[in-house]
Amino acid sequence: MSSLCLKAMKKELHIRITERRLNKLRLLAVEKDKTITQIVEDLIDTLPEPKNKDC
Repeated sequence: MSSLCLKAMKKELHIRITERRLNKLRLLAVEKDKTITQIVEDLIDTLPEPKNKDC
């Protein structure tokens, strides 16, 4: 395993989404008492693992 995999390096992700989807994220974040970043990270964590993963 690469030494880069052991570091929890934060990166930025800029996406374009509709206002409706952004509002949905905002409402869910308030409902769950989380940030939008935490909501998106939680959703990403539910995705299946790629077949060829290095980290």
